[in-house]
Amino acid sequence: MSEAKILAWNTGIQITGKVFSTAIGVVVIGLMTRYLGQDGFGVYTTANSFLQVFALILDLGINVMLVQMLGERAGDKAYEDRATSAVFTFRLVTALAFLTLAPIIGLFLDYPWELKLAFFAIWGSYFSSVMNQIVIGTEQRHFKMHYAALAEVVGRIVTLAGLLIGIGSGLGVVGLTLIVSVGSTANFLLNLVLGRRHASFAWNWDPAFWRTLLHRSWPIGISILFNLIYFRADTLILSYVRPLNEVGIYGAAYRVLEILITLPFMYCGVLLPLVAKAWAEKDKERFNRLYRNALSTMALLAAPMVAGVFVMGDRIMLAIAGDDFVASGMILKILILAAAVIYLGTVSSHAIVALNAQRKSIPLYIAVAVVTLAGYVIFIPRYGMYAAAWLTVFSEGAIAVGTTAISFYMAKSGFATVAITKASACAATMALAILPLRDMWLPIPIIAGAIIYGLLVIITGTVSRQTIKEILTFRRGTPSSGMDV
Repeated sequence: MSEAKILAWNTGIQITGKVFSTAIGVVVIGLMTRYLGQDGFGVYTTANSFLQVFALILDLGINVMLVQMLGERAGDKAYEDRATSAVFTFRLVTALAFLTLAPIIGLFLDYPWELKLAFFAIWGSYFSSVMNQIVIGTEQRHFKMHYAALAEVVGRIVTLAGLLIGIGSGLGVVGLTLIVSVGSTANFLLNLVLGRRHASFAWNWDPAFWRTLLHRSWPIGISILFNLIYFRADTLILSYVRPLNEVGIYGAAYRVLEILITLPFMYCGVLLPLVAKAWAEKDKERFNRLYRNALSTMALLAAPMVAGVFVMGDRIMLAIAGDDFVASGMILKILILAAAVIYLGTVSSHAIVALNAQRKSIPLYIAVAVVTLAGYVIFIPRYGMYAAAWLTVFSEGAIAVGTTAISFYMAKSGFATVAITKASACAATMALAILPLRDMWLPIPIIAGAIIYGLLVIITGTVSRQTIKEILTFRRGTPSSGMDV
């Protein structure tokens, strides 16, 4: 199967699965915001942000490095089994030890008891999530992302069913948070069962492999450590200096952002073993083609997302979260800009990993983290959630520009200017076309926008006919022609 077919198939599977899981996720958010209100959802948002800090520290760059190492030794079954089992064992031990500290530390913070109990309730969600990332890494290497998509949908269904029961039973924020952990655990367990078909997750105490892994992954881990400063400090600072209802309003929009940005990370996880192998084999032409086409693909997905939210952001948040969260619509319009640059920046950050240039990006992450944290401390107490949102756009934009510049310099690549410009123009035209429809029943402008954008993409040649033919026609053994978007 050609690289274009592999990426298109896995992206298509992820988008299809993401449509279903996102639809369920939107219903979940709507149920929780309407039932908990601004203050209750603020408690839930703060608990998530607090545990996510520990989960990101625990990452250590291991997830991305595992995918790269498997891509470099693709086809070596003995090595792959050793790598996946050793990493899975390492993550199991460290997750149990480190994540358990989080709710214990939370007991000593100046938070209400309901929030402190929510730290314990959300623990299972983050433990299962960090374990699930290892399983997803093997699925990305073997291009089995339909397993991950199915498991995510099932996990969301379990969460939805549990919330309906919990709300009907009158459970509070702690009880609903615990149900979210149950759904996340269901996702992980199903994915683990499916993933065992192509990877080994047996117990493997292998300190020698761990040393090799950490020696290669620590620069990514340092980058992630500073990444969490600007990615999560906003919500935590907001929860300390502003009322919980404002945290809830901000958290509702941020939750939508988090759902939207899972796609580029899953896509780039599939891309990484391909570009890592191309660079390892010194095939720079193939590496640069994959890189440029990935940027084009992300622009193709991000552009209509931004345009649609600019037109419909208030209506979208009203439909998702209810009347109490209308103000979240303006926050979403700001955060959607951060989502767009994350789509592009994720490609560049994964390219840096494939280039083994992680150390070169460390000063960038440190500088952005320091500047952004200073901005949070100075501006959030005065301007609240709006300062948090705009500083998120700044930090993600700075990282995207910096990682792209580093990877272009290292790979001697060029920017996918034509495809990105065409995608942006198609999205802008779509936005103008649906503007008169924005007050109609919400599905009407959304469906109309999707049809208009799709037709414009084809008419303008944003996606070439050769690419469409490549995607629709499967000929095993056909030489790769690239995605050419």
